[in-house]
Amino acid sequence: MYGFIIAGILTAMAALDLWGDEAPPDLGVALLKMAGIVAAVGMAGLCLSAYILWRQGELAVDDQRFLRKVRFLGRAYRLLVLLASGLVLKQVGWAALAYDLAGHGAWDAPAMAIAAAPFVLLCGVSWTAVYWADRVLRVALFEQAGAIVATGEWTLPRYLEFMFRQYLLVMLVPMLVLLGIEDVLSHTGLSPTGGLPGFAVFLATTVGIVVFAGLWVRVCWRTQPLPEGDLRRRLYGLAERAGVRVGNVLVWRTNNTIANGAMIGMIGPFRYIMITDALLLSMTQAPEEVEAVFAHEIAHVKYRHTLLYAGLLLGAVGAGYMAGVVAAWLSDTSWAPDVAAGIALVGYLAMVFGYISRRCELEADLYAVRATECPAGCSPPSSGYAAGEAAPGAEEWAAAPYGNGLCAHRVQALSGALRRIARLNGMAYSAQGWRHFSIARRCAVLDGLLANPAGVAAYERSIRRLKRVALAASFAIAIAAGAYDLATTPSEAHHPKHPARPDYIRPDQPTWITRLVDRNEVDVAALRPPEFHGDADSSAHLDDGRLAGLRRNAAAADD
Repeated sequence: MYGFIIAGILTAMAALDLWGDEAPPDLGVALLKMAGIVAAVGMAGLCLSAYILWRQGELAVDDQRFLRKVRFLGRAYRLLVLLASGLVLKQVGWAALAYDLAGHGAWDAPAMAIAAAPFVLLCGVSWTAVYWADRVLRVALFEQAGAIVATGEWTLPRYLEFMFRQYLLVMLVPMLVLLGIEDVLSHTGLSPTGGLPGFAVFLATTVGIVVFAGLWVRVCWRTQPLPEGDLRRRLYGLAERAGVRVGNVLVWRTNNTIANGAMIGMIGPFRYIMITDALLLSMTQAPEEVEAVFAHEIAHVKYRHTLLYAGLLLGAVGAGYMAGVVAAWLSDTSWAPDVAAGIALVGYLAMVFGYISRRCELEADLYAVRATECPAGCSPPSSGYAAGEAAPGAEEWAAAPYGNGLCAHRVQALSGALRRIARLNGMAYSAQGWRHFSIARRCAVLDGLLANPAGVAAYERSIRRLKRVALAASFAIAIAAGAYDLATTPSEAHHPKHPARPDYIRPDQPTWITRLVDRNEVDVAALRPPEFHGDADSSAHLDDGRLAGLRRNAAAADD
């Protein structure tokens, strides 16, 4: 779902760049057209919901086949929502309208908020349309798994509140805050791209948002501390053995409808391990499974996966930037750099970030089956560090050797927890995600390593090597992109084949040459001769008489 939300936000951002400077439509007409598109998406969702309710009997016959079908239909419907959002932004002219209402690009945050409004509306309508099918399917899955069904408060308003808080607010609000800060800095002479002071302020703000992200997620996801008791003591004991500081262990309130766990936050006091209410309720008789899920999340902290992901994201941004630069050199079209940057960014996230993330999940699984207490008491839990090895913080990325080996009872506990989570969430065992291998493959890897203990260390070393290579490549790409950006002016970086724009025209506004062509938008102040960057003999770089032609056009416009 988060990939869907990210795609929707990126679509709105790209639309502002590609179509924002077009002539805006009439607001009333645009609203009517958008209402028609939204209604069509809602009808499609109702049809999907009706089909799932009609075919839910297949769940008792072949649940895996039915769940794979539901997953495919859900992805197809989300793709339809994204296409509808793009249709509103382009064909209805909503991107141009947002650009116009926000002062012709003078303020990025309001423009982005208006541009994202159709996607937010479409999300609300689509979630409303599939609500009944989602509710009925979850009840059936909980009953099939033998778990306690507690969906009495899962009303439509509560469902929509949960979906908006869980998926939209947690991502959209921080992005708008960053854009707002960039707007304020730009209008006070401290643009992040205009010099070191502005860049330093923006970077410090970004780091602050990342550091305190755990607090924001905790608010959005409606959490409360895990009550005192034996389970809380076991979980804190596990974190202490791992040498991981946790701000709190939280119950993630989902109205008892979602079974999952998560680790949020990068700094100890603001780092939280979250376990959903449905998962705790379904595992009341199996505390070793709760501990296995908790240990998996602890492993992400211990092996610094969050920092690794941040480095990979830097590489993805750098790859997108450099792809845009190359496209600008190869093509004269205005949209080519944006399209190339988007393709490179998505491709890097899909092929590099996703590839490494899936293996990090396996690494966390391996830690979980070593660090938890054995249900049968056949072997003590491991701290994750072999005898004589450095304490946490003194060592690097590496996971420790498996001092206690793999325990069949621990493998069974984690595999049982993974299968339970899949059943309760309606996931087919064979379904693979962007960042996670399928449950079937994860369990098969654990079983294979259990049967071949000698291969555990080699398997772990291979994961460690992959992480280091991917991180080094990401840093290299990010450094190359940053060095190129520092070596060129902002306008040269975006349009390296053309002279730099005048200082008084923002990079995201039409150039003064464009305004000469369109007499309806002539800005007299923008018609003065351009102040080309470079040495005093800049005109020597303009061969084929272009400078003289530009001056004649400017004089004709003044007349």
